[in-house]
Amino acid sequence: MKYLYLLILTVFIASCGAKVEETTKIEDETTTEVVADINNELETLVVDENITDITKVDAKYNNSAWEVDMVINYTLDWSGSIATINTTSTTYDLSQFNDEIQTLVGKPLSEAQNLEVAWSSLTTEAFKKALK
Repeated sequence: MKYLYLLILTVFIASCGAKVEETTKIEDETTTEVVADINNELETLVVDENITDITKVDAKYNNSAWEVDMVINYTLDWSGSIATINTTSTTYDLSQFNDEIQTLVGKPLSEAQNLEVAWSSLTTEAFKKALK
């Protein structure tokens, strides 16, 4: 059994001293052409500023009389700023609040979380909480 361990140790030590040939990087013409084509395509890529993601957030809350089923729909433009925003409810008139939040269009979503509408504190808090 001792000889087996000595043999394994000898093989291990011998392999540690083995030289490894370095690999060289070879680029052929086809690879260079493909890379150039990809770079050309990336340079001519046009960002469509009209591409948006529609997000729908349910933001129910209770006012002093009943539950309000507020739904927030917004889209972001290619830069991450709010392109459109709209709040609706089937149980409460949110038209004035909806008019107030239109000031957020063109601003980053993080600013929507800092919105303050003085006459509508419950709606504003539910709105900000839903967007977190």
